[in-house]
Amino acid sequence: MHLSFPPLLVMFLLICAGILVPVEAAPAGNTSVLYSTDFSQDTGWVTNSHDSYFLENATGRYHYLIEGGTGSYSTYTLPEKVNGPFVLEFDVTPVKSDESATFRFGIGTDKKDNQKGPLLMVELANKKDGKLFYVKTISKENALNLVGSSPSTGSAGSTVRFEDNSTYHVKLTYYATDSRVSIVVQEPGSSGILFSTSAPVSGKIVDLSHLLLTAVGDGTSGPQAEGYIDNIKLTLSESQPTITPTQTIAEEITTVPTLDTHEMVKAEEPAPVLTVSSSRTPFPTPPTPAPTETPKSGAGPLVILPALAGGVLLAIRRRS
Repeated sequence: MHLSFPPLLVMFLLICAGILVPVEAAPAGNTSVLYSTDFSQDTGWVTNSHDSYFLENATGRYHYLIEGGTGSYSTYTLPEKVNGPFVLEFDVTPVKSDESATFRFGIGTDKKDNQKGPLLMVELANKKDGKLFYVKTISKENALNLVGSSPSTGSAGSTVRFEDNSTYHVKLTYYATDSRVSIVVQEPGSSGILFSTSAPVSGKIVDLSHLLLTAVGDGTSGPQAEGYIDNIKLTLSESQPTITPTQTIAEEITTVPTLDTHEMVKAEEPAPVLTVSSSRTPFPTPPTPAPTETPKSGAGPLVILPALAGGVLLAIRRRS
């Protein structure tokens, strides 16, 4: 007896396979590296003080000496203006941080002034609270937000201080849709977090065109911040999740036509001090674009399909 079931069986099994086998999910969003350097060369960096900013060929790092009152700077003009979310990463090694001295690196405009927006910047400053990490935002409207690694300067948790002659990997993330900037500080090559916090952006951040190390806008003459910067990478993102609502954000906003060089600090009770050398303080990681999970094909189809096939074949034999 001639049977026509095998073709139907094949079609049935193909349909079941198409339903049961999961399809790989699409990525959450595209990213592109706008600029990256390991300072094997310093092509494109422009400075008005070659004695303060220069490539040290022996170590493959870029030397900086930031001294207030000098108006010195070193900048790199980006190939296109940044008007959306991004991640700016770099390694920094302070070797000398005089009292009242500040290392400054970030993304801004050709103004080169660390007191005028738009500007998003990381600072390592030795001020009255000690050697602290800071994240600074200045909008186009010149609204300043400054948060440091101590409760007295706006962040939660214990005080975290940097040490000279230690290298830190810093990641600055701008969440454009949420008007926030986060900072994460780690030891290079380590997944552990030394310090993390975020600061609000109170206004527009548009037309960012330059990476900059700068003393412009610092009128305190004498104190010097000296060290090295390396492994800079600026990554743009087409889309980005917002910061989690449970994260603690310190919002201290000052809007002035011209920003003062001294920030206001709230007087609080002395907080426990943590020196970033051996012990670590667990801080919540600022949210980063979460990768879309790809569903894994399990053993389900391998078990179900033979069973279906067996049932169909059994039905064929009974009919024959």
